[in-house]
Amino acid sequence: MKTKLIGLLIACFAFTATAQDKALLETLVKKGMLTQQEAAQIAKESVTVTPGSKETKSIKLKGGVSGWYSWQQNDLHASGAEPQTNGFTLRYVKIGLEAEVGAGWTVDVMTDFGSEGAARNYLDKVVISKQINLDYLTGKLDFGMQKVNFGQEQNECDFNQLAIERSVATYFFTRPTTGGPADARKNFGSRAIGVFWNGTIAQVDGMYYGISVTGGNSYEGEGFNYFNNSNDGNNNLSFYANLGYKNVANVQDQAIAYDFGVNFGYASGGYAVETINGYENHSVWGVNPYASIKWKGLTVMGEFFAQGVENGSNGIANYDGVSATPMGLNGTVAYKFDLGEWGSLEPVARYSWVQSNGVGIYGINDYDSVYGKPFDYAKQVYVGVNWYAAKAVKFSVGYEWAQLTGGEGGSAELNSTYNTIRAQIQVVF
Repeated sequence: MKTKLIGLLIACFAFTATAQDKALLETLVKKGMLTQQEAAQIAKESVTVTPGSKETKSIKLKGGVSGWYSWQQNDLHASGAEPQTNGFTLRYVKIGLEAEVGAGWTVDVMTDFGSEGAARNYLDKVVISKQINLDYLTGKLDFGMQKVNFGQEQNECDFNQLAIERSVATYFFTRPTTGGPADARKNFGSRAIGVFWNGTIAQVDGMYYGISVTGGNSYEGEGFNYFNNSNDGNNNLSFYANLGYKNVANVQDQAIAYDFGVNFGYASGGYAVETINGYENHSVWGVNPYASIKWKGLTVMGEFFAQGVENGSNGIANYDGVSATPMGLNGTVAYKFDLGEWGSLEPVARYSWVQSNGVGIYGINDYDSVYGKPFDYAKQVYVGVNWYAAKAVKFSVGYEWAQLTGGEGGSAELNSTYNTIRAQIQVVF
C-alpha cells in the first residue's frame, strides 16, 4: 500500500509540472518568442499527465518533513531502574493532494510515512468535502477520516506546534490508551472516520460551530490496532460538537486576535473492558473549554479537560470498578521576535497537569510507557525555543521535565520522573 501511495503522489506531481509547462508554452507563444507550431512540437515531445476526470479544476501538492533527535532518561523510583533512550527519527513525512472537482466539491488526501503515521496505515487525513452556502447554513460538510474537534493542542497542525511534542494531557484525553493493560482501554478523540460539519453563523460575525458523528473508536495508534470491530465499541457511534468565537479587537491601535470556545464529545463504547464473557463497552463523555490570545509576537493558549469514564477506575487498585472523572489542563506561552535577515526566534514555555481519578496514566505519550504501570497524577513542564530560518524552515530545541505519581506496584508506591531533550528540523511546502 505504501508503494502504491508514493507512486500516485509522484504521478500527480508530474501532472502539476506538466500543467505549468503548458502554461509557459502558451505565454511564450503570446509574446512571440515561439510559433504555435514550435510550441506544439515541444508539447508533443513532452510526457503528458492528465487528471482522471476532466471536471477537475485544480490539484494542489502539499506536505512537509520533520526530523527529531530525542534523549530521555526515566527514573522509576521504586525499582531503582533508570532506562535511557536516545536517537533520531523521522517523526512526520507528509505528502498530500487537494483536488477541486467543481460545484464546491473537493478531495483532500494527506499521507504520513513518518513514525507517527505507521500505525494508521500511513494515512493522516482522507476527506471528501462539499462547501455549502445557503441563507442560514454556511460551512463545509466532510466525509472521511480526520481529527474530531476535541483538544486545542491536538487539533493544531503537526507542523504548527509551539512545543516540539504534544503534552501528557493531550495524549491522555485525546488518544487511545497505550502501554496499559490489554483488558481495559479508553479510546476517545483524535482521528476518526465519519461525517463532519463545520459551519459559521452569518448573524454573529466570528462565531463558529461543528457537529460530527463517527465510528465508535478513533483511527489512531495502538488502541485502534489492538481492538477489532466486533467487540470493542467500534459498532457504537460517537458524537462530537463544538461552539466557539474568534475575532480581532483593536486596543489603542493594537490588534489583538482572540479565540475561545468549548468542545464536547460522547462515545457510548469509548471504554472497553474484557470480562469472562467477552468485552463490555462503557461510555465516555468529555468537555474541553479553551482560549487563545495573539498580540504582536505574543501567543497565550490554555485549555481544560474533563471526562467521565463509566466503570473507568480500573488502573489504580484503590478505585477499582468505580466510574472515573479525570481532569487536566495545558497552558502555553510563546513570544516570537524578528531577527532581520536571520529570520525570527520564538521562546516557548508550557505547563500540563493530569489527575486520572483511577483510570491510570501509563506514560507521558504514545511512545514512553513505564512497564505497563499505572499512575494517578502527571505534571509536566516544557521550555524551548523555535528558530524560523525562513517561513517554511524551522529549527527547535527544548527540555521537558515530567513526573508521574500515585502509582501502585504490589505494596510499594511508585513514582516516575522523565528528563527529555528534543531537537527538531522541519520543512514544509
